Amino acid sequence: MKRLNVALIGLSGVGTEYLSAIQSDDQFTLLAVADTDAEVLRRQTEATSLRAYQDYRSLVVETAHSGLDLLFVALEPFQSIDYLELAAARGIGVFHKAPPARTVEEARRLVRWFEETGCPLIVSRPWQFDPAFDRFHHPEDSIGRVYAATAGVRTADSSTGWRGDSLRAGSGVLLNGAYQQVDMLVHLMGMPIFVDAQCCTAVAPGKACNYDTEDAAQLAMRFTGERIASVAASRNAAEPFWQVTLIGERGAIDLDADRMVLRSSGGGPPECHTVQTPRLVGPAISAFGATRLAGMQNAASTAKEHLATMAVIEAAYLSAKTGTPESPDQFLSEKQGSPTRAR
Repeated sequence: MKRLNVALIGLSGVGTEYLSAIQSDDQFTLLAVADTDAEVLRRQTEATSLRAYQDYRSLVVETAHSGLDLLFVALEPFQSIDYLELAAARGIGVFHKAPPARTVEEARRLVRWFEETGCPLIVSRPWQFDPAFDRFHHPEDSIGRVYAATAGVRTADSSTGWRGDSLRAGSGVLLNGAYQQVDMLVHLMGMPIFVDAQCCTAVAPGKACNYDTEDAAQLAMRFTGERIASVAASRNAAEPFWQVTLIGERGAIDLDADRMVLRSSGGGPPECHTVQTPRLVGPAISAFGATRLAGMQNAASTAKEHLATMAVIEAAYLSAKTGTPESPDQFLSEKQGSPTRAR
């Protein structure tokens, strides 16, 4: 069986799940890994024969000469952007954790780099691939027309380190904590006509704040066809948690990290589907590998698809500043003029 030569940069956090998924998938031959933390790198590679790098640039350049097919990236956008350009220039396909960028313009640059070299840039969308969530992709088949949706996200992240620095982080919990849930709603319901958002920090008024990203955010979205959705996100939770609920004419669907539950408005017992893969990224990585081995050009969850989600989030942050609803469409124009407000 043909195998794909791959490498991974970033071994902390979700990078641990990426490493496990890649090593357990016989579609891949893992050539090398990299992390700037020497202790993390040692701990993750001490029982293997993997080439280990502390410098991400060196990994990309050297493994490209060894016939690298795909690069998996478990870094934050401020860490990865330079190495994505290197990979694109060498015709190496990339699978990147979400979010892929800090702004729409940054995401558009990434899309352009990879389109010019004809290689894929895929952004992780784990919920799209576990069989437990199959009914979630076409909710109208189960609950009829979806007219409302809600999402709640609590992360265990704090405002320390890069997360408190808007230059590196891009922004706070809405971008870096609730991205996947916003993406779910945009992917399923389409681009909102306008969004309205509020953000705040955990620091009491009048007290000094040593960071400039938000701890909590509330986002309201209005779609065509008299449909609405909302997202509430906060960080500093004791335990991370998320849930998305779709409300339709004939019932509701609840989704979280462990299961999907379908409830009929006509009564009867709920229908529960348990997640089969505790680490949801595994099926997404496997699906990407299968697409590349089959020589297929059209993979799911390209970075270009994610421009809409990035535009919604950027419009939300603008709304929080202006105090008025904003249109995400304004961020998708190649020649952005002055931001326009929704009426």
